[in-house]
Amino acid sequence: MKITMLGTGTSYPDPERVQSGILIELENDRILFDIGAGTYFRMNQLEIDLKTISSIFITHFHIDHCSDFLMLCQSLWLSGDDRQLDVYGPPFIIPWFRGIFDITYTYARDRLSLSSSVLYENVAIQVGDALISNVPTIHGTMDTRALKLEAEGKVFVYSSDTAPCKDVINLAKGADVLVHECNWLDGPHPEGVHTTPSQLTDILEEVQPRKVILTHVSPEVVKNSNKVVDIVNRRTDAEVFFGQDLLSVTL
Repeated sequence: MKITMLGTGTSYPDPERVQSGILIELENDRILFDIGAGTYFRMNQLEIDLKTISSIFITHFHIDHCSDFLMLCQSLWLSGDDRQLDVYGPPFIIPWFRGIFDITYTYARDRLSLSSSVLYENVAIQVGDALISNVPTIHGTMDTRALKLEAEGKVFVYSSDTAPCKDVINLAKGADVLVHECNWLDGPHPEGVHTTPSQLTDILEEVQPRKVILTHVSPEVVKNSNKVVDIVNRRTDAEVFFGQDLLSVTL
């Protein structure tokens, strides 16, 4: 299993970081978790053939997690690709898909072989040799899912956007790799939206992953990256990575 951080930024512009996206490469599958703005460009940098992507899991429909899906569809249409691509997301995926292909991409509707499926809470999905499960996170009013992928004897968990959340903690316990958001510095913030370094320290103490990658890092978090990593490292034996675009971890 190879995990590549395509995008580790937020909705704030950052010349070094594009928006959220992760590529998971297995022996027989390539799977995307989120496809925010710039992730399509990162895949091109890596010379990833878009036709080799078998499934896309969209954790929620904030634009920084899904906007490059439209670019992907356009490219697949231009290439004449008719291979089935399975797309999963929270229940809003059904009207979202309908809006894309009934209004924007009507010309591509009959030439692309796409399927959209709902991520039901706590229901696992089999993708090739991978088993992918989800739980709801705490992210304002947005229906957002954390994802757990089990394959090749390894466990990978992606928090997506979330405040500290017991369901996400339970999902991630003992993971080989946990990719967790760290959007804010410590300090006063709206409750129930994102995670701070000190909150992540508490989360890691419970989860005890082997490796952790910080993602969805805002420009202010990036400016204080050394301090943030020091805080996160306080009570964990995990190997902590401050996420960078194109960072890869192989298990």
